[in-house]
Amino acid sequence: MFIEEEFYFWKLTHDLVVNQGFDILHVNEMTSEVWLEKQINRKNHIVRLYRSQFDWSNHIKKDIARINQHIQKNKHMFVGKEINVHAVYVSEYSPVDEWDGLVRPLKVKGKKDMYLTVHYLDRSERELKRGKLYEALQLSPLPQQPDLINIDIHELEAEVEHLKQEILFQRDKSRKEQEKLFDYGKPFMTRVLLVINIAVFLYIEMNGQSTSVMNLIEFGAKYNPAIIEGEWWRIVTSMFIHIGVLHLFMNMLALYYLGMAVEKIFGTIRFTFIYFLAGIFGGVTSFALNPQVAAGASGAIFGLFGALLFFGVKHKRIFFRTMGRNLLFIIGLNVVLGLSVPQIDNGAHMGGLAGGFIASAIVNLPKNRQPLWQIIAVAGYAAALITLGLYGFLQADNQQHTAVDVEMSNSMLEENRFNESITYTTQALEKDGDYTSYLLFNRAVAYYETAEIDKAQADLEQVVELEPDMAEAHYNLALIYRNKGDNEKAIVHAKKAKDLRPSNEDFEDLYNQLNE
Repeated sequence: MFIEEEFYFWKLTHDLVVNQGFDILHVNEMTSEVWLEKQINRKNHIVRLYRSQFDWSNHIKKDIARINQHIQKNKHMFVGKEINVHAVYVSEYSPVDEWDGLVRPLKVKGKKDMYLTVHYLDRSERELKRGKLYEALQLSPLPQQPDLINIDIHELEAEVEHLKQEILFQRDKSRKEQEKLFDYGKPFMTRVLLVINIAVFLYIEMNGQSTSVMNLIEFGAKYNPAIIEGEWWRIVTSMFIHIGVLHLFMNMLALYYLGMAVEKIFGTIRFTFIYFLAGIFGGVTSFALNPQVAAGASGAIFGLFGALLFFGVKHKRIFFRTMGRNLLFIIGLNVVLGLSVPQIDNGAHMGGLAGGFIASAIVNLPKNRQPLWQIIAVAGYAAALITLGLYGFLQADNQQHTAVDVEMSNSMLEENRFNESITYTTQALEKDGDYTSYLLFNRAVAYYETAEIDKAQADLEQVVELEPDMAEAHYNLALIYRNKGDNEKAIVHAKKAKDLRPSNEDFEDLYNQLNE
């Protein structure tokens, strides 16, 4: 009878959902079709239950093809390297033709290991076949179902309705619990951080330029020599300083979207804790690995990525069905960009990512307490932070000169602090680096302005040896040789400057004057 098959179908579904802990993916009461999922021993089991009567095996084949198509279309939603799909049919009779070959496991095409197995539960040895299904799912089967022949049809209908309602209640309850995961807190601190970052940027712009290295250092950017001298507060202040409008815009855009999501999941207090611990961890990592001046909220923002990854560890299935794949793609893209673009502070980014993950483990998700793991996370964060800080100090003696040194000497020249520039540049040149020619050029200018012409000449000769195509160095050498009365050498360097920079009128005029 139809009602007996209906009862058996919903009784089986009820047991898998309520007693065996399967998650409901889809329920269709009208067609009696249910999709369930559960991870058992690191293998993902998808159970598709369908109540129908198949007269011929071809009908089953068509339905299997439909299942296969559905799996291919939604395979990104299924978590796990190995996925086992169980097509469970509840029917009164078996097809009239041969169909036994359909019950063999079928390998589904794709990158993942996906297998589809058919379980046809007709009245013939139904409990035995159900036992094999539970064995494949590694579950303990229920006691044998009672004989339904003597049960009143109205009682069965009422029981079917009751089973449906319990299953639908479980589905709705699960949905509400998932929705609560993403709506625990209100995004208050995210907005506060946006306002602070924008206000700091405007203040710096009104008192100088946010793209000036000197201004960045003055207002609290991460500057390793100052940190070594005790200005550790720069690790925090640098989180609120941005270099130019584009840098601010990109970081604030990321902060808005990531901050809103993370603060809703973790709540304001946990979010604030994660944001600052990630920013500090990223800043210290940058101090240890990057000698350049650095600023920006990137480390803290990458910490929010880390917080979402921690959420993914705790709720893997929900993570991959919502933001997971897109998030991993964005993180991977940023890693590739960081490795290919020299100006990006990879230390701050990767440090912030790790710091955000560890900070999330310290505070854990709302209503989740794991004291032992939280204590381990605190110890790990502190140990890593101390190790990075000590490494940064040890690296201080081995650090090379950088573009910051060039910028500093430029600034001193602009302010006519020539003797100071000579002292600073000489100290910078005692270290190795890629900016030797630029530092020598700046020191030569300072020597020239302090009437130490021979020293200026010596520095410029080194510059043109290191950088033969630096037109400004040839031009300055031509001026020195002209003042010394060595017209022949002056012409050589003037011509070189003119040839390297034909559009420069000063170079052209000097060459013409020397030839006259």
